[in-house]
Amino acid sequence: MTITTSLEIRPFSPTTTDYAAIIAVDNAIWPDNPMVLDELKHTDKHRDANYLYQRLMMVWEGNIVGFAYYRENPYSYQPGKYRVSIQVHPDFEGRGIGTAVYEHMLTCLQQQKHKPVLLESGTRDTKPQAVRFLEKRGFVRVMRWLRSELDLTQFDKTPFDALFAKLAAQGIELVPLPHLQLTDPEWQQKIYELDWELTLDEPAPNPPTKQPFDRFVLEVLDGPSFVADAWAVAVENGRYVGMSNLEPDLGDETRFQTGFTGVARSHRRRGLATALKAKTAVYAQACGKTKILTMNEENNPMYDLNVKLGFRKLDAVLAYEKEMSE
Repeated sequence: MTITTSLEIRPFSPTTTDYAAIIAVDNAIWPDNPMVLDELKHTDKHRDANYLYQRLMMVWEGNIVGFAYYRENPYSYQPGKYRVSIQVHPDFEGRGIGTAVYEHMLTCLQQQKHKPVLLESGTRDTKPQAVRFLEKRGFVRVMRWLRSELDLTQFDKTPFDALFAKLAAQGIELVPLPHLQLTDPEWQQKIYELDWELTLDEPAPNPPTKQPFDRFVLEVLDGPSFVADAWAVAVENGRYVGMSNLEPDLGDETRFQTGFTGVARSHRRRGLATALKAKTAVYAQACGKTKILTMNEENNPMYDLNVKLGFRKLDAVLAYEKEMSE
C-alpha cells in the first residue's frame, strides 16, 4: 500500500464498492463505450492464473478516483513484457495521481521474477493528455488502429447478392454457425484452428501466443459475448476458410461490435471477406440494431473494405511501447 499526500494506492478488492467505482471511472473516461459489470466480473472470474495480473485502486481523500493494472499479456507473451494501464476520473486529472501510480507500478514490476524489459500501454487520439503522459515517460507509438462505425439504417444488401451467388457457384458456402453446430461435431476445433491461422496474419505490435483450446472455448465460444447466430463461416468441401462474427455491445443495446473477420490465405482476393461482413450486417439489421462498431490497423486492407461497405471513421486507438534499460 502506498500513500502520497492525499492519495492512497491499494490493491483491488472484489467488493461491490470497488466494482462500482471501476465502472463509474471507466464510463466517465469512455462514455461512448460503457463498461458492463457482468462482463467485467466474468473476465475476472475466468482470468488465466498462469499470468500475472494486478489491479490497483486510487483513493483520493477517501474517494475512489481511479484504477490501474499491470499484467503479463497471455495473448502475446514474452518474459519481462508487461502491459500497464492507468485510468483517472476526469474530475481528478492534473493532481499527480497518474504519476504516483506509474512510479508505484514500476517499483512493483522490479520485484517480479522477470524484470521488466518492455512495457505496453495505449490510449485514443482523442485523449491528448494521455498521449503526453506516455510520451513524456519514454513510450513510443508503435501502431495505430482506426475505429469506424456502420450506419445500418443506410445499409443495403442488394448490391452483394451477385457476390453471394458467385461464391456459391465456386462451391463456397456462407454458413450460419448454428447450422455447423448441428451438423459438424468438430466445429469448435475447426473454428479454433481457423482463428489461429487468421490471427497470425493480423497486424500487431508483437507476435501472438496461441491459446490452449480449452481457453479459447472458455473465453470465446462460452463467453458472455458469444452469439452463435451472429457468426458467418465460409466453408468449402468441409474446410472452414473464412469467418466473421459480431458481439453484442453490452453497454449500448443499439450496436453490435465486430469480433473478428478474416479469410484463409488460399481464398483471398475473391470478395469473401466482403461477403461475410455483409452477411453479418444483414443479421444485425434483422436484430433491430442500428450500428456496427469495428477497429482495424490503419494499413490493413480490411479498413478499406469496411469503408466500401459504408463504415465511417470515428477516432484512432494508439499502441505504445517503452523499452526498459537495465
